[in-house]
Amino acid sequence: MEREKIVIIGGGAVGAATAYWLSRDVGKYDITVLEKDPSYKTASFALSMGGFRSQFLQKENILLGKFAREFFKDKDELFSTKRNGYLLLFNKSQAEEQRKALKNQMECGVHTTSIDGRDVGKYFDYVSGDGIEIASFTDNKSEGFIDPYSYVQWLKGEATRNGVLFRTAKVDSIKDINADRIVVATGAWIAELLPELPIKPVKHSVFKVSCPTFREDMPLIGDFNSGVYLRPEGKEYLVGSPRFVNNKDYDFEAEWNDFDEIIWPALYERIPEMAELKMTGGYAGQYDMSKDGNAIVGHLKDNIYFAGGFSGRGLMQSIGVGRALTELIETGKYQTIDLSVMSLDRFSTTGFRKEPYVL
Repeated sequence: MEREKIVIIGGGAVGAATAYWLSRDVGKYDITVLEKDPSYKTASFALSMGGFRSQFLQKENILLGKFAREFFKDKDELFSTKRNGYLLLFNKSQAEEQRKALKNQMECGVHTTSIDGRDVGKYFDYVSGDGIEIASFTDNKSEGFIDPYSYVQWLKGEATRNGVLFRTAKVDSIKDINADRIVVATGAWIAELLPELPIKPVKHSVFKVSCPTFREDMPLIGDFNSGVYLRPEGKEYLVGSPRFVNNKDYDFEAEWNDFDEIIWPALYERIPEMAELKMTGGYAGQYDMSKDGNAIVGHLKDNIYFAGGFSGRGLMQSIGVGRALTELIETGKYQTIDLSVMSLDRFSTTGFRKEPYVL
């Protein structure tokens, strides 16, 4: 009996995760993954901070974060996982929305500690609570960050052992693909193949900084008052800029002015010991941004399935979305996490369900 042929366009985190789940029923499908650059030099996942968390507003994002947490929990050594947790900081205008997010997290079975902004220093003595109304953090090893490259290489290795073929190829048109089913997971480039998707590439700059005082156990800190976030990396820190730049030309040069204009003032205000920090480098990656900050996932038409618009969360959500796409292909509906609200139809029917916690 001839096997159903599935071609996945895009071999990054989402494409590799989809191949991983589809291939677990060994021999059922003839699966090929097409990736234009197997070095992943400009892949969004490879240039990300590798974070995974469940601290979101929308329940689907909370559940996808929870799914990733469970998947990663016995693979810390494989993925070089650091379970430092997350510390998120919110100003007065953001507090009401954050309280709703905490309620949603609790309903999804996620434990998050919430504190008054004035008490931040009692838990993290190097962090200033100035201008912070409410903060939330995890200290139960449920959140942290992984090495993105190790994760994707592991997925590829598992899928390859199950018979998946990974090929180097650039696809210019869906019409060039002959397959029973096609999955498009090309990240910030997805609208080139599927222009009907309201997804655009934006440039996101990350800076490397050193500081005389280094805290290896620092959580990933997301300061939503300024939009700046950071985490330890080696003996330095990676710091993300909150400024997104429309990037249809796919420029990978960091917005260097962001460091003096945004990063340094924000870090000095929030973590005073960083007054002596020094920038040692920087780079830019691409976010595939949707209109409401949520991924767009589903069956598009005919034999085409897709996932994109992750808005900075492609790595952490890839394993859950890969599972969801597999369920959709095999059964016609979602089984583990219902991602129906992430369909393309929401923009013409149910409307936006904005996810404000984009880092």
